[in-house]
Amino acid sequence: MTESASPSAGAATPEPPARTLTEAVKEDVRQAYQRLQANTPGFSPRRAQRQMIGVATRALASSGGIAVIQAPTGVGKSLGYLSAGVPVALATNRKLVISTGTVALQSQLVDRDIPAFLKATGLDARVALAKGRTRYLCPRNAIELHAGPGQASMFGDEAPSEPGEKLYDRPPTSLEIEAAGRLMQALADRDWEGDLDDAPVPVSPALRRHVTTPSSGCSGRRCAHALQCPVLKARTTVREAQIVVTNHALLLASLMQGEIENGQPLLAPPGEMLLVVDEGHHLAGVAIDQGAARLALGDAARQVRRMESLIASAYRTLDKDTIAKLLPGEAVDLAAGLAKQLKAFRTDLEQAWTPAPGDREPVWRAPLGRLPDDWMPSIEALADDTRNLRNWVHAAQQMAAKAKPDDPLRERLLRTLGPVLETMEQQDALWTGWRREDREGQPPMARWLSMDRDGELHCHASPVSAAQVLRSLIWRDVDAAVITSATLAGGHDFQAFAAENGVPGHAEMVSLDSPFDLQRQAQLVVPRFPVAPDDREGHPREIARYLDAELDWNRGSMVLFTSRWKMEKVAELMPQARRDAVLVQGHANKRQVVAEHLQRIAGGRGSVLFGLNSFGEGLDLPGEACTTVVITQVPFAVPTDPQTATLGEWLESRGLNPFALIAIPHALRTLTQFAGRLIRTDTDTGRVIILDSRLLTKRYGPQILDALPPFERVIG
Repeated sequence: MTESASPSAGAATPEPPARTLTEAVKEDVRQAYQRLQANTPGFSPRRAQRQMIGVATRALASSGGIAVIQAPTGVGKSLGYLSAGVPVALATNRKLVISTGTVALQSQLVDRDIPAFLKATGLDARVALAKGRTRYLCPRNAIELHAGPGQASMFGDEAPSEPGEKLYDRPPTSLEIEAAGRLMQALADRDWEGDLDDAPVPVSPALRRHVTTPSSGCSGRRCAHALQCPVLKARTTVREAQIVVTNHALLLASLMQGEIENGQPLLAPPGEMLLVVDEGHHLAGVAIDQGAARLALGDAARQVRRMESLIASAYRTLDKDTIAKLLPGEAVDLAAGLAKQLKAFRTDLEQAWTPAPGDREPVWRAPLGRLPDDWMPSIEALADDTRNLRNWVHAAQQMAAKAKPDDPLRERLLRTLGPVLETMEQQDALWTGWRREDREGQPPMARWLSMDRDGELHCHASPVSAAQVLRSLIWRDVDAAVITSATLAGGHDFQAFAAENGVPGHAEMVSLDSPFDLQRQAQLVVPRFPVAPDDREGHPREIARYLDAELDWNRGSMVLFTSRWKMEKVAELMPQARRDAVLVQGHANKRQVVAEHLQRIAGGRGSVLFGLNSFGEGLDLPGEACTTVVITQVPFAVPTDPQTATLGEWLESRGLNPFALIAIPHALRTLTQFAGRLIRTDTDTGRVIILDSRLLTKRYGPQILDALPPFERVIG
């Protein structure tokens, strides 16, 4: 959060006074909510929503304000935080940034919730959806791709001899070249705005790589195609908007990179940002991913080796004797030496670690994140040379960036250096994570090796907790923040969530009550199931038997699994008479499976969805579409995951119980999400059934059951 600077003699610009909640802002919020009620047909005021508005207003209207709000289904979270955030943002000249965990919620906010809120309240604000660059067409790349065989060498597998040739792409197919032309035609005809998520032709991952450009390879306003560039247009729209909707990954990336385009932040300066994080239970996982690094040693060695010809071309194109204080021969030697070191280190690691025969996903993990001492000299040398080569690429790119639009060789060099710089930054991040010392008293980084099916050796480094990342990116610098979700706490206890996310002690944390009569509308059923989940053969067989006997096969139901193998096995074991009523996730795309389920229910037939985590969160199946939710086992975090295992080891080394601090809070949040699929309106009724006998036999069982929603209990 923003902190007031200490006064100092001669300071040119004093810190602005800290914001506090004023009566005028309170009145703005009250009036907006009153107009929302009056002008929204069928609006039903709810006590929990009014509580949410009050908590969110107190946080967003104050410098350094932070609120954590658990709001169950039916509270109306989006209208709650919009009722607080929009009036406060307009009154204080701040930008309201709303970050979500899923594309579905982003679309709902931009297409439905925010326009409806602004219309009902009469408030006037520009709205924009912020996406990453790979969501937009690069006209320059698409034109060159479609130019035909004369351009094909630019994407060849051989080491490039010209600055514009790309190092690491495979050649495009004829279908991809044709598709690029159709995309450009649609853009030129103004039938399409360049958003690849709404492309007029299918865009494969391979084609997307060819027709998009990372920020490091973009010429910005100097590009000959700048006037028609979808990215530049989208960025302008975002900068001019007063309400911006984005995703967690782009939010954290933009905060991490700071001023990234033409000296301007992508979303907003942190000190001018009012941040609302919806689906906040995803934030920690995204933050950990942002801080993680992965490196395939063989690929890295080949990529660095192929840079040698690029280095020679760069000196010729830039007409420089030195770049980053290195002569051409010195830079080439640096790349050649680094490639040799990477190959040698790979050989050393292969000799040090031999995966067990038959291991499908072989992994070696450093205990407590500590790598062997005899690896460290090689790691230090790799880290130093990687950083030096990365600095050379950055310096060359900066020189190429000064090219005039009519200097095509420098322009092509700039574009080639962009992906190369990203590659070197990824390598640098890995070695930095492997060489650095962990802070005393803080969880260590997880460090491990893995081997893929092709025998390629991968090095990994990752934080095990999001706390440090979020403290530095959000809680310290962003002006004010609200984080909300239906599942943040274990029951009403925010201790695990606050520790995992580094939430400051002064944050206001509130768990709102459900607006539904859950005791009357639903039952929580935990039968004395005869087989434990760890019985690989017996548990699926008993699940199939139970479903056959106990489900109402004439209505809509959902059965949720924690593993694809068990889901497929149970589907296979179902009696033939039931199989036609079962729709299994993955047998068609998610949208098709859900649409088929709803069509069956609308036609008066029964239907049962078999799904994994993504079905257990976010699906809205009110009424007859879902009258029973079966949870096949308690979804504990996988203890063999390298990050979880490292964190667990560290907690245990400090005399703490990792199962209580990691596994149970994770299970509670996921179970609450799963159970939330059942009651979506105040007229829904049904059952949540958990087929896990451990809830009746283990000491943690009562803790989990007591923290779940207050359905009528049918236990044992």
